[in-house]
Amino acid sequence: MSFRVRAVAGFSLLALLVAGCGGGATKTVPSGTPGEPTWAPWPSALHDARHSGASTSDGPQSGKFRWQRQLETSITPGPVIGADGTIYVASNTGIFHALDPATGNDRWTYDLGHAGGGDLSVSALVLPSGDILVPSAQQLVALSPAGVHLWTQDLPGVPTSPVTANGDRVYVGDMSGGVSAIDVTGGKSHRLVWTVQAGSGSYGSVVATGTGRLYTTADSGLVAVDDHGSTGKVAWRANPSDGITEVSAGLAADGTAILGTNGKREWAYHPDGTRAWDSPRTITYSSPSVTANGLVYVGDHAGFVHVFSVKDGTESATYGPVPTLIWSSTVVDRRSDVYFAGQNGHVYGVTAAGKRLFDVKVGGQVDSYPALTADGALIVGARNGILTSIS
Repeated sequence: MSFRVRAVAGFSLLALLVAGCGGGATKTVPSGTPGEPTWAPWPSALHDARHSGASTSDGPQSGKFRWQRQLETSITPGPVIGADGTIYVASNTGIFHALDPATGNDRWTYDLGHAGGGDLSVSALVLPSGDILVPSAQQLVALSPAGVHLWTQDLPGVPTSPVTANGDRVYVGDMSGGVSAIDVTGGKSHRLVWTVQAGSGSYGSVVATGTGRLYTTADSGLVAVDDHGSTGKVAWRANPSDGITEVSAGLAADGTAILGTNGKREWAYHPDGTRAWDSPRTITYSSPSVTANGLVYVGDHAGFVHVFSVKDGTESATYGPVPTLIWSSTVVDRRSDVYFAGQNGHVYGVTAAGKRLFDVKVGGQVDSYPALTADGALIVGARNGILTSIS
């Protein structure tokens, strides 16, 4: 297998890189680090409320397994990580696990009472208080750091991944097309503030900055929703007519919202709803990671990870191909090393310049969105029910 890296538009590329080769090329990346600090190493599946997919920690440099843990059944939900390093993840049976990061052993488990399924990676949210919000059936379930049930909030449909920018107000979309705002100030109590209908159906999680504007994907487009405090209102809808949308959006630091579809292009929109740019790529089931230094990482069905500039959509780099569909989202570490997984059951690591770090087999198809710990371990769930820590 070979990794091809292409760089344009202000980026430099010095060589064609082949997996396993000893040499390495360098590539100029934008100034600034890809990730920004959060209250926990990886509090949500795509790291933060903007879905940056980027950490301030270094990722693994080899494919050595720290541990592997067999759960009850397939692991579609993405793992998340608490401030103390505890790894939180659910299996598709609805058993929610709190795992020791050093061993993978259970610290506690909680039975949500509802089994999940499918290939949509929906994960929990760790709040700054340490409490955990877990999507389940048509409910959002709040657990304490010790696994004690705190409260349950009913929702119009099956929830996608909840997000928060400030720890006080949480936004959560659901598969009926609804978007809800829930106040969790004080930790142990909560209040459903408002729910708006963004469309007739949705597979996407909400993205937000905490400034009152949030985005979700619904039907075949992107929907902007404004939070007016006690009410929410749809600001605009954009439909590029490029196939249905089965992934979450990404939100850049400058307010540009990124949309992936089952069509042939990646789309970007300004805050007023006008199209910023669109760039070609193959169908994607991989939610975009939008880093703090202005790059968009998208995996596709052709086995490539495309890297676009938020500013104008130029393709800054391309990693791949790998011999598989990429449904899992990408993870970017402090050095701009890139990590992703495929439907062939392999997990890949590659440097920013394209040199292969590792190609390891975890034994099952990977739909789950990975997480990165503070000490550089990549946590990946697979359909065979095995959770792997690569360190």
